Amino acid sequence: MASRFHFQGSAIGAAGRISSPFSEIIEVQAASALPQIGGHGTSRSAAFKHGEFLQFQLAHTEVTGTPCDCDDNPVSHNSRITSTVEGLNILGMITADRVVATLASMYTKTSDGEPSVRLLGTRFENLRIAGIPVEVDLAADVFDQFDTHRALSHAYKTNDAVRGLVDQLTLKHRAKEAPPHIMRWLNPMEGGSELPSSRGITSISLVRGLAPRGGGLDCWGHVIHVPGFGTVRLAELEISKTTRTVNMIQVDIDCPHKAQLMLCSVSDGGEDY
Repeated sequence: MASRFHFQGSAIGAAGRISSPFSEIIEVQAASALPQIGGHGTSRSAAFKHGEFLQFQLAHTEVTGTPCDCDDNPVSHNSRITSTVEGLNILGMITADRVVATLASMYTKTSDGEPSVRLLGTRFENLRIAGIPVEVDLAADVFDQFDTHRALSHAYKTNDAVRGLVDQLTLKHRAKEAPPHIMRWLNPMEGGSELPSSRGITSISLVRGLAPRGGGLDCWGHVIHVPGFGTVRLAELEISKTTRTVNMIQVDIDCPHKAQLMLCSVSDGGEDY
């Protein structure tokens, strides 16, 4: 029986819900989805403002997937998924000139069930938290080198540098020190010599390092707590055999406001059957 390929790609610019001091849903902005057969789609949301909770100048997503017959990769299925948010402002506490999430996948007849998915181009530009500039070092280069779940699993077993980086990104050796309001967002899975995973999904962060230019931020890897505001999680990555998903900014706002926000989320990959 001839095999077929199903593309799996989607992107959103922003979404959220507010529970205090009032209850409201922030409808999904700039959402795009890739059909299983491939195709192309874009979505835009401009000059968006939901009270003082969330504002941005532009959110833009694009999804593209197509079979290719190139000389160097005959009969491949390629896709590219992007989400960009510009002029971001969350309650005056989180601002950025631009946040970009991008994934590019390729599946060929030699892929053996796992597409290659790369993150090159994913980035923060002029991110500030509580007015403090925050430089974010993303380990996209490492995850692009080991661009399938199988390759990353093998590297974790055999490459001390990769194992050390993964353990650092999951805060494996620091989790027990974390206070409860931080620990709830950590995922220190124990896998022995195996790549940490749950139900076939490895949850990790791309954030290799954070460098705030000032004090006042309580940083635990990619998780940042701001007293009187809430908790910010940056560049969380989920890796399975068929897809990768990146959520660039997730915010859990504490009292007196209460809200959950997600910005720049993309998923890409696919599978044959």
